[in-house]
Amino acid sequence: MPDSALWVGLAETDMTPPVGVRMLGGFGVRISTGVAAPLLSKALVARSGDKEIALVGVDLALFPRELADKAIAAASRRTGIPRSAILISATHTHTGPDTSGVFFPDALDADYMARLPDTIAASIEQAKAKARPATMHIGRSLVHHGLHYRRVICKDGKAFNTWMSDALNSLDTCPQILGAGGPIDPEMWVVRFDDAAGNPFGALVNFSVHANSHGGDQWSADYPAVIAEHMRAAYGSSLISVFLPGACGNVNPTLGGRRWREVADHFAEAATDAAKRARLIPGPTAVDVERCDLMVPRIAPDQQPAGAVERLNWGGGRTFSDVFETVSSRVAAMPKEYAAPISVARLGPLAVAANPGEVFVEDGLRIKGHSPFPHTIVAELCNDDIGYQPTRQAFPQQGYEPLVGATRVSADGIERIVGTTVDLLQALWARGGCR
Repeated sequence: MPDSALWVGLAETDMTPPVGVRMLGGFGVRISTGVAAPLLSKALVARSGDKEIALVGVDLALFPRELADKAIAAASRRTGIPRSAILISATHTHTGPDTSGVFFPDALDADYMARLPDTIAASIEQAKAKARPATMHIGRSLVHHGLHYRRVICKDGKAFNTWMSDALNSLDTCPQILGAGGPIDPEMWVVRFDDAAGNPFGALVNFSVHANSHGGDQWSADYPAVIAEHMRAAYGSSLISVFLPGACGNVNPTLGGRRWREVADHFAEAATDAAKRARLIPGPTAVDVERCDLMVPRIAPDQQPAGAVERLNWGGGRTFSDVFETVSSRVAAMPKEYAAPISVARLGPLAVAANPGEVFVEDGLRIKGHSPFPHTIVAELCNDDIGYQPTRQAFPQQGYEPLVGATRVSADGIERIVGTTVDLLQALWARGGCR
């Protein structure tokens, strides 16, 4: 009989790039000048019976398929964990290196890129080696302060992003604003793991807001690093917290720059409070996973509304038309279908629904609402980077996210990804297969 007890191990490896490497986040050139907080690969390996999964958060803005496949293959070879059971999500820090090259191919640092897969695989290998019997505790805080839906709708039905203040404050450009275009997801989830003596040693954290508040030209994991700092202050310096970003493709923090820490501390306090109030999940705790590589149609550049790029204003009249013209040509040269990796995993009553793009919060809530599990979290930018996953309604509203290049999958394809995610959750709950 296989051991039905829950075993959990966590580990982290340092993946901070050298100073002087170009950063990702925005279209301007930023060269790193120092390290505010190290960039880490944090892995959680859980086993129950004959099932084993790895959930990994990497402090990168984007994690494209080529890198993901290499890291997953290396980790599987070293640990024996099936490739389909390894989920790696980019935390989406905007003070990390460019690892995608979609917008700026010449920004990639070849030496750093070559080292990344092994560095990430090492965190998974070390986490498995540290696995021990554990109890699982689930907690949640509701956070309504410090985040906002970042797409504002004008009276003509078109959207601007909230950072485009020059456009939004112009009575000529937008005579009337009808408010935010959608909701937020206030759920801050924390899964705490205690050892046999009742001592907390690890946590899984999930929240749906962009990690783009820190800014500047120093490497930083942004607010997830502050959550880790607060969790260690509460439970000891050896505790490791793995952060998986929720459906936050259109949700931003309200403060950044010099005031970024205010919001980060607020989020961290909510996470620590959730960990302290977490409810024990009695064993045995099921561990399971499903993955499906779904073929979806890419976006057609010629279907983008005329003038969609030029109407936007990043400030000072900047539209970055040259950048989007170049990347649109690259998208047009891509195959007409794309293999999108979709994964769902379970830890007892908790499901992890992983998509490869920057998921809009509306679809994250839709996935949660249709999941048969008592508790479901969404993990975006997992095992690939397909760009944004806007809702169908967002395309005619325009704004930044539906632009060709910012997204590379059509509205039909995105809806298939979301629908298949729900199907997989239902199959996992019933212990079915990829369908």
